[in-house]
Amino acid sequence: MDVLNFRALEQSDVKSLQRLFMESLSELIRRERFEDADLLDEEVARLNTTIQDHFDDDTVHLYVVEEDGTIVGAGALLPPNEIISGHLELERDAIELGSVYVTPDMQRQGVGQYVLSEMRREMLAQKRHVFYLDAGFPSAQTYWQKRLGAPTLVLEHYWGPGAPHMIWRIDLKDMK
Repeated sequence: MDVLNFRALEQSDVKSLQRLFMESLSELIRRERFEDADLLDEEVARLNTTIQDHFDDDTVHLYVVEEDGTIVGAGALLPPNEIISGHLELERDAIELGSVYVTPDMQRQGVGQYVLSEMRREMLAQKRHVFYLDAGFPSAQTYWQKRLGAPTLVLEHYWGPGAPHMIWRIDLKDMK
């Protein structure tokens, strides 16, 4: 892996980021063997809304990670989504760490850890000390449990029998 560059999303990045989201989600849905035909379209539409919000809403900040000029990862800081805000009492000025994706050919090479590290640095620069994160895909849940520990809340059977949704509340001073 060459040198990684973390920066805010620029308008010229949109098509590359949309491609990263599509590739990552397609691979994730295939690997997880989800049968919901609309899931990919719904997730891509949600992420495209986040992209647009980055340019239109000063509470949404989307970042990309580049390697040799190619976008290989992304993450966002934004107001907590409805699943989080509907199930936890949030601190004032709460923030969610979301839209964390790494292109499939760069997964398991430290890019996700780099995104998390840079997002932590960005939150501290914004004087944020607590963030929320949620995950519904089983592999994402496993990843975040390894990185962040046990979730704060597990919504059992949220997506159907045996399909929980997990929410974390993380204080940055407790992060490794």
